[in-house]
Amino acid sequence: MTNQEMRDVVKRLNVPLFKMNYKAGVRLPNLEAFLAGDDGALDAYDPRAKERLSKMLEQEVKKSR
Repeated sequence: MTNQEMRDVVKRLNVPLFKMNYKAGVRLPNLEAFLAGDDGALDAYDPRAKERLSKMLEQEVKKSR
C-alpha cells in the first residue's frame, strides 16, 4: 500500500489510532504525524513500521467487506 492509500483507508474505515498503535506497534505521535502528511514519520521511528501498518490496514479492509 502506498502512503496515500493507507491514509485513505484510515479515513474511510475510521480506524481508531489506539487500534493502529496496538496492532502495528507504532507510537501514537508517529501515527499522528504520518496521517497528517509526514511521510518520514514512520521511517524515523522504525524502518519496518510502515510495513506492519500496511499489513494491519489490509486486514481491516478485508474485515470490512
